[in-house]
Amino acid sequence: MKTGRAEIVCTGSELLEGRLNLYVPLFHERLAPLGFHIVREQSSGDSLAAISDCVKGALKRADLVLVCGGLGPTFDDLTRQAAAKALGRRLVHSKACEQILSFNYGLKKLPPNFKDQCLLVEGAKPLENTNGTAPGQLITRGRQMLVLLPGPRKEWEPMFPNFLEAEIRSFFPRLKPVTQVKLRIAGLWETQAEKLLCPVMRRFPDTRFTILAGPGTVDFILSGDDSRGAVGKAEAACRRTLGTRIYGSGEASPASAAGEKLKARGRTVSSGESCTGGLVSQLLTDIPGSSRWFLGGAVTYSNAAKIKLLGVKASTLKRRGAVSPDCAREMAAGAKKIFRSDYALSITGIAGPDGGTPGKPVGLVYFGLAGPGGTRVFRRQFRPGRAFIRACAANFILDELRKIIK
Repeated sequence: MKTGRAEIVCTGSELLEGRLNLYVPLFHERLAPLGFHIVREQSSGDSLAAISDCVKGALKRADLVLVCGGLGPTFDDLTRQAAAKALGRRLVHSKACEQILSFNYGLKKLPPNFKDQCLLVEGAKPLENTNGTAPGQLITRGRQMLVLLPGPRKEWEPMFPNFLEAEIRSFFPRLKPVTQVKLRIAGLWETQAEKLLCPVMRRFPDTRFTILAGPGTVDFILSGDDSRGAVGKAEAACRRTLGTRIYGSGEASPASAAGEKLKARGRTVSSGESCTGGLVSQLLTDIPGSSRWFLGGAVTYSNAAKIKLLGVKASTLKRRGAVSPDCAREMAAGAKKIFRSDYALSITGIAGPDGGTPGKPVGLVYFGLAGPGGTRVFRRQFRPGRAFIRACAANFILDELRKIIK
């Protein structure tokens, strides 16, 4: 067996009622080096039958099943019971877990809800919880492993280096680490990137490929056994194919990629924004240390602000309008002058949902990019809606900034 199949079951009715579950990437980061590829994630409400059904289904398909959540002290924490039901085992009281809880919390006698957390699925090995009251549980069945983890990240995350990694490696000794590379692409839509990369995917059939669309960006993920360098060779082929369209890898963003170049070259940038409402400034200042190269930005939403703060000519606005190449050019030049930066960018457009006309539809955006060699202007038409247009616009101009920094 080269790689193992893992499934994640996350419990909690809140996951089905509006709360965003961001745990899968976190589990992937910890399981890939242990030789596992996550093939499915399920979310279950706080129902004994539903959780048990999820666990049963996962055990039919996967080598390793992780259940996260539902080990707490309240009435809706039902994962222990559900796991026992799915395995056809009983729950047994752990004297060792009771002693640990009593010692950690200075209690001579545990309250009933604490005692419930000392119930283990028959045959389970407890995993100490250094940041909470509910121990994790590790259960094996044949060649499979089922792991029950508490829901809060601060509780389950330390269990990996402290206990789980060694247990999983020992139980699955033949698995090889899964190597993953995430290439971050700008300036292409998802279908365009796929068309360019299809020849690479055909050349490397043993490497898994995933493509994800973002607002004016694409993530292309390569993963597999790299013991013979297959993933590395596929990555090199992708880089040759895409060239400068790849702005980074891993957790890079258009803002961080531009920031790294500004920092490396000792250059500075400023901004003048209209329809993005300061989004570019936010993305840049989210980066630690950005004060060294981002000098400031002006959100000039109204025509009056464009005139007063950035020096856009009233005649330009009257003749061509705020959403025009002329306005974008003057906004960028004004920001560069006011902040005395090496580069300056501007964005002016129609984010919608209202305000569009046949000549200037919703999604039309003009950009200015001023630098030592003058000011360039760009025009782009993005599809609705409002948040998507703003995100696309910010990512586009930040990537264009990255390209011209010298």
